[in-house]
Amino acid sequence: MAAWQVICKEVANLRELMARNGRFSAAIGCLTLLTVVFYNHLSILAIPWFFLGGMASFYILFSRISVLPNLLIMYERKKPLTAREQPLAHICTVCGDSDCMRHKSDLTLNKVQPWNDIYIPERVDVALSELFELIFRDYVYSWYTPLISKEEEFVNELRVTLRHLVAVVLRRVRDVDLPTFILDKLVKAALCHLDVLLRAKQKAKWGEDFQELVFKTYGNHLHCAVRNRKAELEYLRHLCEMLFPLLIPRNSHDNKATQTFVREVASGSIFLLGMDVVADPDIVNKLLMIFFDEEPFPPATDPPSEKVVLLESFSNIHPVNKSSALQYEMSEILGDHSLLFPFLQYMKRDGALNILQFCLTVEDFNRRSLVPDMTDEQKQSLHGEAQDLHLLYFAPGAVDKIKFDEDIEAEMQEIVNGPYEGVTRLRTSSTLFRAYEHAYKLMENVFCPLFHHSDEYFTLMCGKRRQVLPKQATRVVTKRSSDPIAAMHRLGSRIKGVFRSSNADSDTASMSSLDIAESESSQPPSDTELLSDEEEAGMKSPIHDMSAWRVSIPRIDARLDGTKDYCVYVIDVQRIDVKEGGGEETSWEVERRYHEFHVLEAKLKEFHGIFEDAQLPQRRPLHPFASISLDFMEKRKDSCEKFLQTLLTKPNLRSSQLLYSFLTKSEEFVNKFLGDVNLGKLVRTMSYRVIKERGQHLDPFLQSFIASVEAPKPKAGKMEEAVDPAKHLAEKLDSPIFGDNAGLPLIRETLKEPGPDPSADYLQLNGIFDYILYLATAVFNVAPWMHQGLIVFQKLFKNSLETFLDSYLAKKLEIVQSEEQVEDIIHNLRDVLFFDDEPPRTDAQKQQRKEETFQQMLDFFPKQLHQVIGEDKFCAGLRFVFDGLQYPKLNKQLAYTLLDIVLLEAFPELAVNVKDPSAEV
Repeated sequence: MAAWQVICKEVANLRELMARNGRFSAAIGCLTLLTVVFYNHLSILAIPWFFLGGMASFYILFSRISVLPNLLIMYERKKPLTAREQPLAHICTVCGDSDCMRHKSDLTLNKVQPWNDIYIPERVDVALSELFELIFRDYVYSWYTPLISKEEEFVNELRVTLRHLVAVVLRRVRDVDLPTFILDKLVKAALCHLDVLLRAKQKAKWGEDFQELVFKTYGNHLHCAVRNRKAELEYLRHLCEMLFPLLIPRNSHDNKATQTFVREVASGSIFLLGMDVVADPDIVNKLLMIFFDEEPFPPATDPPSEKVVLLESFSNIHPVNKSSALQYEMSEILGDHSLLFPFLQYMKRDGALNILQFCLTVEDFNRRSLVPDMTDEQKQSLHGEAQDLHLLYFAPGAVDKIKFDEDIEAEMQEIVNGPYEGVTRLRTSSTLFRAYEHAYKLMENVFCPLFHHSDEYFTLMCGKRRQVLPKQATRVVTKRSSDPIAAMHRLGSRIKGVFRSSNADSDTASMSSLDIAESESSQPPSDTELLSDEEEAGMKSPIHDMSAWRVSIPRIDARLDGTKDYCVYVIDVQRIDVKEGGGEETSWEVERRYHEFHVLEAKLKEFHGIFEDAQLPQRRPLHPFASISLDFMEKRKDSCEKFLQTLLTKPNLRSSQLLYSFLTKSEEFVNKFLGDVNLGKLVRTMSYRVIKERGQHLDPFLQSFIASVEAPKPKAGKMEEAVDPAKHLAEKLDSPIFGDNAGLPLIRETLKEPGPDPSADYLQLNGIFDYILYLATAVFNVAPWMHQGLIVFQKLFKNSLETFLDSYLAKKLEIVQSEEQVEDIIHNLRDVLFFDDEPPRTDAQKQQRKEETFQQMLDFFPKQLHQVIGEDKFCAGLRFVFDGLQYPKLNKQLAYTLLDIVLLEAFPELAVNVKDPSAEV
């Protein structure tokens, strides 16, 4: 009834249209009159009536819909949800709750071990392992084994990291709907690039460089990596930094040295060279020949191999049999109470204590359930404990729920809800055993590796964190002996003791002997033997906490040095960490000249780096005999005071010997080597100085000391030429094919693309039929009647054609992803990288491949298409498309555009920082 009402409504609309259009109404009236008059010739008059009925039907139909629905229902393909279309609700893998606030979102087995549920054919796994073994042979073992070590621990870590990276990439690619992605995004971006080439061709003049003209046509939409080679390398570095946390295991994220090393290797030696290869016109022609090859894929002759876990044999090819002294197995942790307690503390802090409690509870439950002859009371007791176990860990909504398989939960619920005699099924069935294995595997594979990087584990291995200010031992100050012979005897004894301890006690010494706070062997000598200069100044320990000091510059005084006068800042120092009358000075004043502040700043930069918020005004060059006036000092007083106050707030300067000397010593603070230094004090506090100030004033001493004790160096062999980093970078960026890319400066502060609206200037296409219409009109310049026919065909069969092409492409991709094809691709890549001994291709060979590729493209399309479009138009249009791929710099623009689209599809997290590159064109 509703459908009939719609039809009546459309008929009424048609009548209204006829009423408005007088000619149409007159034609209907005349035709009606002729039908009445010439009723006997109705068969002839039926032709115009059918024509008008067809027009009315099409009007009613297409006023409701613009395109007919898909008529090829058998070709419809169920499309999976992409990563962006999937629901955002997080299902906790520990407890199964979608709104879990207890467990961390990254505590999943698939994130710690992403290869966990990825199975590939065994032949593909073997081929991939062989390729990676060759990479390790040429790029790892070549320098690691002869120069560093023959142990496999480091290489095994690299194997696991590489396995992690491959698993993450495969998992990401598996979540992408490849046919839809190729047709909707990659082809669209390629046609947009073609549109820019067409618009540049229209502007081209005789003798003008076509590549430069295309770059001007792109304008701000030109990819930043194509502007010049240096910008390309910087863009790849930035890209690697963003991909690093997504591809590398979690425990490597915070290692800045590893990040920098991997970034430089990946950006400069992999991505940069890889993009050069992909954009090389000769390589593009080779890929086109493979794509337009009409020979079908050979059918599979061997039976399919069984599925194996991704790269499991590759990562375990050199297992380390000896147990690690720094890591514990899960069984060791559960069996040792000294290890179990810190692990328990860690699990409690991460909100996963229920998993450990479940394992311990099940172990105790199993011990008591294995009694051969249980009484009814024992069965009732065990049944009650099983009910409690179910309520705590299995029941929906339980506080400590753990997510188990559905069959485990169902069988467990059946047992606890049944009679108490059925509790014996828990020792004969695999229900509780499988639940225990699930929880144990979760702890072993997820939490145990994370425990080895936790504070609880480091506390277990190294002890508690020490206080910055250790307790100061009470010292008895006695008068220093004035006998020089006795002083030299004491000095000789101390140096002798140092060398004796380094030889006799080397077997029992440990790293803790370097600790000044608690190790007795590294304590400074007693003041009964030697009194330090600090103690003579009133400070009783060379270890200070200056965060409790307060400084100010209340005034500037004038001083006279012979006949020359100068001004000094009077620095007032207050200690708020000690009380008056406690035996330590609580306040004093120090005089410092203006240039001494700059000496302090220079030495702090040398040993501690630059402090952005603690910098003095830039020092002006003065005449050698000029003096700083009082007015000048007054202008700089506030800056100097703020400089000192900021330094005292820095945690890494709270025990700085440099800053301590500046605020306590009365002698001039100059940039010189060991002005008047007591040798006994130097030897006594050397280890402290090396640790605290990274070797302040000790470089010449340490160099002479090392030279006196190290073995004679062997005679120099053949001199190796030193590598100049700048020269090496210039050689890497130099390319005879690409030059300096577009040769344009990167004027933006960041590598992010500009954001002008591309809709007003650039091509907008949606769907395969839009692609066909654009190619027919802009590239092949078809006749107007054919263009109108394509538009009519679009109205009728647009959805049907797109459904068919989507299904066809999906089947082709299934063939490409088959076991035989993937294995063949890996073997070809292996042969090109490691066994390609052919000389470089000559220009004549490249030209021959170019001509063969174009001829193969012509032969690929059916002859009927040539005839419909026109032989000359078809060849000219196809030649322009083909020639557009023979410009290396333009190929680089297209390659980076497609690369950005692929990365954004596989890693949607990057969309937060990177604008969608499909909008660039």
